[in-house]
Amino acid sequence: MNENIYVLFGDVFIQDFSITGEDFKKTIDLGQYGKLETYSLFPGVILAFIDINLENYDDVFIESELPSRLLEINHCASGRYAYTVGDDKIIYFGKGDLCISIHELTKTLPNFPLGFYNGIELFIDVDIANDYIKNYLPDFDLIDFYEELEKSHAYILVRSNEKIDHVIGEIYDVDERIKRDYFKLKCIELLLFFSITDLIPNDGISLSRKQVDIVENVKKDLIIDLESKITIDDLATKYGLSKTSLKNCFKEVYGKPIFKWRKEYKLDYACKLIKEEKYSISEISKMVGYSSPSKFSQAFKEYVGCTPSQYNQ
Repeated sequence: MNENIYVLFGDVFIQDFSITGEDFKKTIDLGQYGKLETYSLFPGVILAFIDINLENYDDVFIESELPSRLLEINHCASGRYAYTVGDDKIIYFGKGDLCISIHELTKTLPNFPLGFYNGIELFIDVDIANDYIKNYLPDFDLIDFYEELEKSHAYILVRSNEKIDHVIGEIYDVDERIKRDYFKLKCIELLLFFSITDLIPNDGISLSRKQVDIVENVKKDLIIDLESKITIDDLATKYGLSKTSLKNCFKEVYGKPIFKWRKEYKLDYACKLIKEEKYSISEISKMVGYSSPSKFSQAFKEYVGCTPSQYNQ
């Protein structure tokens, strides 16, 4: 399996990253943007830990040059991630969600809506890995699993649940001394889980590119003037969607209701302003749309855990 990785921000390739490690483990250091760790578990099977912070970029693409009959299994620990399926369908998955997909039919989208992403990705070249996996799971055929998925819609999105948490959760915190064997065991356990579970395709809504574009424009409306009062009615009328459709589309992209997202954005922005030490608490409260410093302080404490005056101490 070819493990060459390229990283692209917008139309610019990132060239100042380093790759270190041996055959089993390799670390791809992206500097301020985070890192990727890859582990070669079996012939044709690679486990990748993705930890990236892309707050300053809107268009980001991370992809691997890998063979065509490739099965990808993604689990999101935090943040949000997107795939494009076919010509006009986009799916998003977030914390705790599991996405099983075919590499050739689903493509990573340059979209990390929350500006960061942390999770794991299991790459399986089914033609190479099948015989090795059968040594552990003789009744499970990776090629059959791949071809059945290919006949449907090329992906299965499973929302967060206790079973997934049980199978995958502990993989994020493992003693370095046992990683080699433990990761192999978890890979086999995950495939065993697939072999006995009725995975229902396409659980959750998908969005069209037009809907995603509308959501991005709504986001811009929400942040361009934090002092402004904006209603769902105003936004729905402006973009020609029903209120229900608008709310559902926004939550699918950002994982939160519109005004919960805007409130948290305001308070995160307030944190940055406080750190800059250029404005008073009263000025900041007005800049992020609060009618009084007391209401701002109450909301800030509920969200951050301390008062604005205590935050930078």
